[in-house]
Amino acid sequence: MPHAPAPPGPPRRALEVWCDRYPALSETFVAGEARALAALGHPVRIGAGARGDDRGAADVPASYVWEADLRERLTALLLVVARHPWRCLADLRDRRRWRREEDVPPLRALAPGILRVARSGALVHAHFATAPALRALRTARILGTPWTLTAHAYDIYRAPANLPEKLRSAALTTSGCAYTVADLKAVAGPGHAERIHEIVMGVDVDDFTRRGPGPAGRHIVAVGRLVEKKGFAHLIHALADPALAGATLTLVGDGPLAAALRDQTGRLGVADRVTFAGAVAPDGVRAVLETADVLAMPCVVAADGDRDSMPVVVKEAMAMSVPVVVSDAVGLPELVTGACGRVVVAGDDSSLARGLADVLDADPTARAAMGAAGRARVLAIADVHSETARLSDLLQAVGGAGVPRPPEAAPRPRTV
Repeated sequence: MPHAPAPPGPPRRALEVWCDRYPALSETFVAGEARALAALGHPVRIGAGARGDDRGAADVPASYVWEADLRERLTALLLVVARHPWRCLADLRDRRRWRREEDVPPLRALAPGILRVARSGALVHAHFATAPALRALRTARILGTPWTLTAHAYDIYRAPANLPEKLRSAALTTSGCAYTVADLKAVAGPGHAERIHEIVMGVDVDDFTRRGPGPAGRHIVAVGRLVEKKGFAHLIHALADPALAGATLTLVGDGPLAAALRDQTGRLGVADRVTFAGAVAPDGVRAVLETADVLAMPCVVAADGDRDSMPVVVKEAMAMSVPVVVSDAVGLPELVTGACGRVVVAGDDSSLARGLADVLDADPTARAAMGAAGRARVLAIADVHSETARLSDLLQAVGGAGVPRPPEAAPRPRTV
């Protein structure tokens, strides 16, 4: 989709948006936000650790950390060390501390990116408080410039690495729901929590618009990686409940639990009612949502602490006027109201079955009302353009020295 013309006003600052892999099917929000930032007038470049899945969107310029050859890395390293010798020595010293919690690449690997940022004057904004955040932190310290961060979920709960230091170093941190923001503020502590803001990972409501009437059947769709935190094992158990007799399920995604979930459908006698669609590109997700009578997202907190925050696919389904049934875990109750579908007890198969049955047994008028309420909800609090505009204002307020404290983002309706 072509970018909309930048709005009038002062020039928007150049941005380097750093992530692990790009493009990635499970992180389409990175590309969506980058497009929206570019539409606001920000020159945007992705700085990824490695190339991701070619089926993801890749229409934003990108550089890849690990693709620079040895000569390029060594030349860049010499230039960085010559310009910032004492800061490079401090980086060498600090690596021992960081290495206790995560892998720390040598400075020569980061040097080409450091030079690119120095030449462009771009602000580095990292997605995920893992490797991209450590790269951003090191780059900013060497150059004496600020950096910013969006933390998500597994980087907070399952694999936090040097998280307090990253939060305290970043000039601005955002996260996608009040649930994660509260936990990040607790980790950051007094004096740093005020730089942590809620910015919902929004969706493009023009891209996610239902193109025809609802199917008026009993087809459940679920989308996500096949991992414990998505709660898909509970969904398959719920499908065996008599309340969902005749209902079918399409499970979109891949992951380590694929074989176990297939075995589970056989044991419960529902294998003929479940389609495992595998991982699909964003267009494929839209196509599957067109066929959905309801989207199920029964998230749980996994045994290892891993969890979601506010899965993007729920917002995509709601934008497409699909009723949703979600668990009361993490940030989902902040998004979904009873008017949009049902919020059920996390990890409770019977509660999930009742919630899905309530939606599937509703008459067409009631279903259409749920769908319309869901789309209105996304327009109010999860539109990628309005949320990115709030992020853009915060990024514009980040200064060039010290540890600035951006003003609070403009509020938006959050009725629940």
